Amino acid sequence: MLRTSAQYFPEPRGRWVFRGHSNWRFALIPAVGRGTHTSVSRAKYEESLFDIFRREARGCLNTTPRNDWEWLSLAQHHGLPTRLLDWTHNPLVALYFAVEANQESDGLFFALHAVRKASERVCNGSPFAIDKPVKFYPNVVTPRIRAQEGLFVACADVEKPLDEVLREDWEIERHLIPSAKKNSLRYDLFRLGVHASSLFPGIDGLAARIRWQHSVSPPNASAKESEIPAEGELCNW
Repeated sequence: MLRTSAQYFPEPRGRWVFRGHSNWRFALIPAVGRGTHTSVSRAKYEESLFDIFRREARGCLNTTPRNDWEWLSLAQHHGLPTRLLDWTHNPLVALYFAVEANQESDGLFFALHAVRKASERVCNGSPFAIDKPVKFYPNVVTPRIRAQEGLFVACADVEKPLDEVLREDWEIERHLIPSAKKNSLRYDLFRLGVHASSLFPGIDGLAARIRWQHSVSPPNASAKESEIPAEGELCNW
């Protein structure tokens, strides 16, 4: 497995957080900063999405979020494009998202060193007024966030990759996941209890895991020496 115990675990939990992309070409741009829209600007697009969601979602909720940070977390959870990027405390969860799709493409595993979370002053303000990215923990903790050991990074410039506008006190490491290793890594994660039904609690995640489980066979245990990753590769799991 990844040598996270030596590389990332000596520091307290949360100083290093992790994210996986199933295609190495996917940039660290939040969903609201990607794609086309019909508004006069990206800012107006984001404002319109958020305002409509906040107005119309009230009728679907048992409790109302207390501030825009909680509304933003809720919107992200339900698939609205926002300025949030999902991260996890668990490197195996990030690896799952790096290998579970786009089987013909190499994946990327990101490790972000961000010691401090958003201050109380920042959290008492607006998430749309930040001038640099911040790491924060949502008060609206859903079963999915809990299962994925999740947290968020709120991006200040939604159209630029996070690693291009990184704070001076943050650091990002990237590790390539070769496409040829994706299937075997996903099977290893399954045997370790990291799969669709553990990360997406509920009947949808259960169905997804059962469907995948019946489409794969255990990798050949007698891999040739030439197939074993070289020392130092991320996929030395």
